[in-house]
Amino acid sequence: MELRQLRYFAEVVETGSFLGASNRLDTAQPSLWRQVKSLEKELGVPLFERSGRRVKVSSAGLLLLPLTEQVLAGADKIKSLASEITRGRAGTVTIACAYPHLLRFLAPLIGGFHMERPDVHVAIQGLPGLPPIDRVLSGEADFVTSIPVADRRLQGHLLGQARIAVVTPDDHPWRNRSEVKVAELAGVSVLVGPDHSLTRRLLEPALRTEGVILDIMYESHDMASLVALARAGLGVAVVADDHLPGEPADHDWPVLCDDDHEMATPVWIYWAANRALSPPVQEFVRHVRNSV
Repeated sequence: MELRQLRYFAEVVETGSFLGASNRLDTAQPSLWRQVKSLEKELGVPLFERSGRRVKVSSAGLLLLPLTEQVLAGADKIKSLASEITRGRAGTVTIACAYPHLLRFLAPLIGGFHMERPDVHVAIQGLPGLPPIDRVLSGEADFVTSIPVADRRLQGHLLGQARIAVVTPDDHPWRNRSEVKVAELAGVSVLVGPDHSLTRRLLEPALRTEGVILDIMYESHDMASLVALARAGLGVAVVADDHLPGEPADHDWPVLCDDDHEMATPVWIYWAANRALSPPVQEFVRHVRNSV
Protein backbone atom coordinates (compact mmCIF):
# COMPACT_ATOMS: atom_id res chain seq x y z
CA MET A 1 0.00 0.00 0.00
CA GLU A 2 1.37 3.39 -1.00
CA LEU A 3 0.42 6.91 0.00
CA ARG A 4 -0.04 7.67 -3.67
CA GLN A 5 -2.75 5.02 -3.94
CA LEU A 6 -4.57 6.40 -0.90
CA ARG A 7 -4.40 9.90 -2.33
CA TYR A 8 -5.82 8.67 -5.65
CA PHE A 9 -8.66 6.94 -3.79
CA ALA A 10 -9.51 10.09 -1.82
CA GLU A 11 -9.44 12.29 -4.93
CA VAL A 12 -11.75 9.96 -6.88
CA VAL A 13 -14.20 10.09 -3.99
CA GLU A 14 -14.06 13.88 -3.89
CA THR A 15 -14.37 14.46 -7.64
CA GLY A 16 -16.78 11.58 -8.30
CA SER A 17 -14.85 10.25 -11.30
CA PHE A 18 -11.47 8.93 -12.36
CA LEU A 19 -11.26 11.62 -15.03
CA GLY A 20 -11.84 14.41 -12.53
CA ALA A 21 -9.25 12.97 -10.16
CA SER A 22 -6.68 12.53 -12.93
CA ASN A 23 -7.16 16.13 -14.06
CA ARG A 24 -6.79 17.49 -10.52
CA LEU A 25 -3.71 15.38 -9.82
CA ASP A 26 -2.25 15.91 -13.29
CA THR A 27 -1.94 12.15 -13.71
CA ALA A 28 -2.87 9.96 -16.66
CA GLN A 29 -6.30 8.44 -16.10
CA PRO A 30 -5.27 4.84 -16.96
CA SER A 31 -2.39 5.01 -14.49
CA LEU A 32 -4.65 6.37 -11.74
CA TRP A 33 -7.26 3.70 -12.47
CA ARG A 34 -4.64 0.91 -12.24
CA GLN A 35 -3.35 2.22 -8.92
CA VAL A 36 -6.85 2.30 -7.41
CA LYS A 37 -7.54 -1.22 -8.69
CA SER A 38 -4.24 -2.37 -7.18
CA LEU A 39 -5.29 -0.85 -3.85
CA GLU A 40 -8.65 -2.63 -4.01
CA LYS A 41 -6.88 -5.91 -4.68
CA GLU A 42 -4.53 -5.42 -1.73
CA LEU A 43 -7.36 -4.46 0.62
CA GLY A 44 -9.64 -7.21 -0.63
CA VAL A 45 -12.70 -4.95 -0.93
CA PRO A 46 -14.20 -2.84 -3.74
CA LEU A 47 -13.82 0.87 -3.12
CA PHE A 48 -16.18 2.11 -5.84
CA GLU A 49 -19.36 1.19 -7.71
CA ARG A 50 -19.97 2.43 -11.25
CA SER A 51 -22.93 4.72 -11.89
CA GLY A 52 -22.90 5.67 -15.56
CA ARG A 53 -19.89 7.81 -16.32
CA ARG A 54 -19.36 8.51 -12.66
CA VAL A 55 -18.32 6.26 -9.83
CA LYS A 56 -19.85 6.03 -6.41
CA VAL A 57 -17.88 5.17 -3.31
CA SER A 58 -18.81 1.75 -1.95
CA SER A 59 -19.91 1.04 1.61
CA ALA A 60 -16.43 -0.37 2.31
CA GLY A 61 -14.88 2.75 0.80
CA LEU A 62 -17.02 4.96 3.04
CA LEU A 63 -15.73 3.11 6.09
CA LEU A 64 -12.12 3.40 4.95
CA LEU A 65 -12.29 7.03 3.83
CA PRO A 66 -11.97 8.77 7.26
CA LEU A 67 -8.87 6.75 8.14
CA THR A 68 -7.46 7.38 4.67
CA GLU A 69 -7.89 11.11 5.15
CA GLN A 70 -6.18 10.91 8.56
CA VAL A 71 -3.22 9.06 7.05
CA LEU A 72 -2.88 11.58 4.23
CA ALA A 73 -3.15 14.51 6.63
CA GLY A 74 -0.49 12.91 8.83
CA ALA A 75 1.81 12.43 5.85
CA ASP A 76 1.35 16.06 4.83
CA LYS A 77 2.11 17.14 8.39
CA ILE A 78 5.31 15.07 8.41
CA LYS A 79 6.47 16.70 5.18
CA SER A 80 5.62 20.15 6.50
CA LEU A 81 7.41 19.52 9.79
CA ALA A 82 10.49 18.19 8.02
CA SER A 83 10.56 21.34 5.92
CA GLU A 84 10.26 23.48 9.05
CA ILE A 85 13.08 21.54 10.72
CA THR A 86 15.32 22.07 7.70
CA ARG A 87 14.69 25.81 7.90
CA GLY A 88 15.27 25.87 11.66
CA ARG A 89 11.63 26.55 12.46
CA ALA A 90 10.90 23.30 14.29
CA GLY A 91 12.74 20.73 16.35
CA THR A 92 14.24 20.70 19.83
CA VAL A 93 16.91 22.77 21.57
CA THR A 94 18.27 21.33 24.85
CA ILE A 95 19.85 23.60 27.46
CA ALA A 96 21.58 22.39 30.64
CA CYS A 97 21.85 25.17 33.20
CA ALA A 98 22.08 26.06 36.86
CA TYR A 99 18.67 27.05 38.21
CA PRO A 100 19.64 30.70 38.88
CA HIS A 101 20.94 31.09 35.34
CA LEU A 102 17.50 30.16 34.08
CA LEU A 103 15.87 32.86 36.20
CA ARG A 104 18.37 35.63 35.48
CA PHE A 105 19.75 35.04 32.02
CA LEU A 106 17.87 32.36 30.08
CA ALA A 107 14.18 33.03 30.70
CA PRO A 108 14.14 36.27 28.65
CA LEU A 109 16.18 34.63 25.88
CA ILE A 110 13.96 31.55 25.71
CA GLY A 111 10.82 33.70 25.78
CA GLY A 112 12.04 35.84 22.90
CA PHE A 113 13.12 32.78 20.94
CA HIS A 114 9.71 31.17 21.45
CA MET A 115 8.03 34.23 19.95
CA GLU A 116 10.26 33.93 16.87
CA ARG A 117 10.19 30.13 16.58
CA PRO A 118 7.04 28.81 18.31
CA ASP A 119 7.44 25.37 16.73
CA VAL A 120 10.87 24.80 18.29
CA HIS A 121 10.67 23.04 21.66
CA VAL A 122 13.21 24.20 24.26
CA ALA A 123 14.04 21.40 26.72
CA ILE A 124 15.64 22.61 29.95
CA GLN A 125 17.87 20.44 32.14
CA GLY A 126 17.92 22.45 35.37
CA LEU A 127 20.55 21.69 38.03
CA PRO A 128 21.28 23.12 41.49
CA GLY A 129 24.91 23.72 40.44
CA LEU A 130 26.87 24.29 37.25
CA PRO A 131 26.23 21.57 34.65
CA PRO A 132 29.23 19.55 33.43
CA ILE A 133 30.66 20.82 30.15
CA ASP A 134 30.67 17.18 29.01
CA ARG A 135 26.92 17.43 28.49
CA VAL A 136 27.60 19.53 25.39
CA LEU A 137 30.67 17.60 24.26
CA SER A 138 28.78 14.30 24.44
CA GLY A 139 25.72 15.69 22.68
CA GLU A 140 23.48 15.17 25.70
CA ALA A 141 22.68 18.89 25.61
CA ASP A 142 23.02 21.52 22.89
CA PHE A 143 23.97 24.27 25.35
CA VAL A 144 25.32 24.64 28.89
CA THR A 145 25.68 27.71 31.07
CA SER A 146 28.91 28.04 33.00
CA ILE A 147 31.59 30.31 34.35
CA PRO A 148 34.43 30.92 31.83
CA VAL A 149 35.88 27.73 30.33
CA ALA A 150 39.00 27.59 28.15
CA ASP A 151 38.29 24.72 25.76
CA ARG A 152 38.76 24.83 21.99
CA ARG A 153 35.98 22.29 21.60
CA LEU A 154 33.49 24.95 22.71
CA GLN A 155 32.10 28.17 21.35
CA GLY A 156 30.31 30.57 23.64
CA HIS A 157 28.67 33.89 24.29
CA LEU A 158 28.75 36.07 27.40
CA LEU A 159 25.35 36.28 29.12
CA GLY A 160 26.25 38.61 31.98
CA GLN A 161 27.89 38.89 35.39
CA ALA A 162 27.11 37.16 38.67
CA ARG A 163 28.26 39.06 41.78
CA ILE A 164 28.28 38.05 45.44
CA ALA A 165 25.59 39.83 47.43
CA VAL A 166 25.19 40.09 51.19
CA VAL A 167 21.56 39.74 52.31
CA THR A 168 20.74 41.02 55.80
CA PRO A 169 17.74 41.82 57.98
CA ASP A 170 16.31 45.28 57.36
CA ASP A 171 17.67 46.59 60.67
CA HIS A 172 21.22 45.32 60.11
CA PRO A 173 24.04 47.95 60.02
CA TRP A 174 25.10 46.71 56.56
CA ARG A 175 21.62 46.98 55.04
CA ASN A 176 22.08 50.40 53.45
CA ARG A 177 25.70 49.99 52.45
CA SER A 178 26.77 49.41 48.87
CA GLU A 179 29.73 47.16 49.72
CA VAL A 180 30.94 44.79 52.42
CA LYS A 181 34.59 43.75 52.66
CA VAL A 182 35.40 40.04 52.91
CA ALA A 183 37.41 40.74 56.08
CA GLU A 184 34.24 42.05 57.74
CA LEU A 185 32.72 38.56 57.67
CA ALA A 186 35.01 37.55 60.55
CA GLY A 187 32.94 36.81 63.65
CA VAL A 188 29.62 37.15 61.79
CA SER A 189 27.08 34.32 61.57
CA VAL A 190 26.97 33.45 57.88
CA LEU A 191 24.42 31.57 55.77
CA VAL A 192 26.12 30.21 52.66
CA GLY A 193 26.02 27.59 49.93
CA PRO A 194 28.00 24.31 49.95
CA ASP A 195 31.66 23.99 48.97
CA HIS A 196 30.92 23.37 45.27
CA SER A 197 28.67 26.42 44.90
CA LEU A 198 29.73 29.41 42.82
CA THR A 199 29.68 31.63 45.91
CA ARG A 200 32.16 29.44 47.75
CA ARG A 201 34.41 29.11 44.70
CA LEU A 202 34.74 32.89 44.57
CA LEU A 203 34.83 33.41 48.31
CA GLU A 204 37.32 30.81 49.56
CA PRO A 205 40.51 32.31 47.99
CA ALA A 206 39.73 35.70 49.51
CA LEU A 207 39.01 34.12 52.90
CA ARG A 208 42.39 32.38 52.86
CA THR A 209 44.16 35.60 51.93
CA GLU A 210 42.40 37.53 54.70
CA GLY A 211 42.85 34.69 57.20
CA VAL A 212 39.10 34.62 57.86
CA ILE A 213 37.33 31.45 58.97
CA LEU A 214 33.60 31.66 58.38
CA ASP A 215 31.22 31.15 61.26
CA ILE A 216 28.72 29.16 59.20
CA MET A 217 25.31 29.26 60.83
CA TYR A 218 23.60 27.30 58.04
CA GLU A 219 24.79 25.77 54.77
CA SER A 220 22.45 24.80 51.93
CA HIS A 221 22.26 24.59 48.16
CA ASP A 222 18.79 26.17 48.44
CA MET A 223 19.71 29.83 48.13
CA ALA A 224 16.12 30.97 48.57
CA SER A 225 16.19 29.40 52.05
CA LEU A 226 19.41 31.22 52.89
CA VAL A 227 17.89 34.54 51.85
CA ALA A 228 14.70 33.88 53.85
CA LEU A 229 16.66 32.97 56.99
CA ALA A 230 18.85 36.06 56.65
CA ARG A 231 15.81 38.30 56.27
CA ALA A 232 14.43 36.69 59.44
CA GLY A 233 17.55 37.66 61.41
CA LEU A 234 19.43 34.36 61.66
CA GLY A 235 22.61 35.76 60.11
CA VAL A 236 23.78 37.28 56.85
CA ALA A 237 23.40 35.32 53.61
CA VAL A 238 26.32 35.40 51.21
CA VAL A 239 24.89 34.39 47.84
CA ALA A 240 25.49 34.98 44.15
CA ASP A 241 23.11 37.72 43.08
CA ASP A 242 21.76 35.61 40.22
CA HIS A 243 19.86 33.75 42.95
CA LEU A 244 17.98 36.93 43.84
CA PRO A 245 14.72 37.68 42.02
CA GLY A 246 14.75 40.16 39.17
CA GLU A 247 17.65 42.04 37.66
CA PRO A 248 20.54 43.45 39.75
CA ALA A 249 18.92 46.87 39.54
CA ASP A 250 15.79 45.44 41.18
CA HIS A 251 17.50 44.89 44.53
CA ASP A 252 19.91 47.00 46.60
CA TRP A 253 21.77 44.50 48.73
CA PRO A 254 25.43 45.35 49.39
CA VAL A 255 27.92 43.42 47.27
CA LEU A 256 30.90 41.59 48.69
CA CYS A 257 34.26 43.00 47.66
CA ASP A 258 37.94 42.33 48.19
CA ASP A 259 41.05 44.25 47.18
CA ASP A 260 42.89 41.18 45.90
CA HIS A 261 40.14 38.93 44.54
CA GLU A 262 37.26 39.48 42.15
CA MET A 263 33.94 38.78 43.86
CA ALA A 264 32.12 38.36 40.56
CA THR A 265 32.29 36.08 37.56
CA PRO A 266 31.10 36.20 33.96
CA VAL A 267 28.38 33.71 33.05
CA TRP A 268 28.60 32.20 29.58
CA ILE A 269 26.49 29.94 27.42
CA TYR A 270 28.50 27.33 25.50
CA TRP A 271 27.85 24.99 22.57
CA ALA A 272 29.96 22.49 20.61
CA ALA A 273 32.49 24.00 18.21
CA ASN A 274 33.39 20.84 16.29
CA ARG A 275 29.99 19.29 15.71
CA ALA A 276 27.40 20.13 13.08
CA LEU A 277 24.54 22.02 14.71
CA SER A 278 20.93 21.32 13.81
CA PRO A 279 19.03 24.22 12.21
CA PRO A 280 17.06 24.94 15.43
CA VAL A 281 20.30 25.08 17.43
CA GLN A 282 21.83 27.39 14.84
CA GLU A 283 18.78 29.62 15.13
CA PHE A 284 19.11 29.74 18.92
CA VAL A 285 22.80 30.68 18.61
CA ARG A 286 21.80 33.51 16.28
CA HIS A 287 19.10 34.63 18.71
CA VAL A 288 21.53 34.68 21.65
CA ARG A 289 24.12 36.67 19.72
CA ASN A 290 21.55 39.20 18.57
CA SER A 291 19.86 39.55 21.96
CA VAL A 292 22.72 39.79 24.44
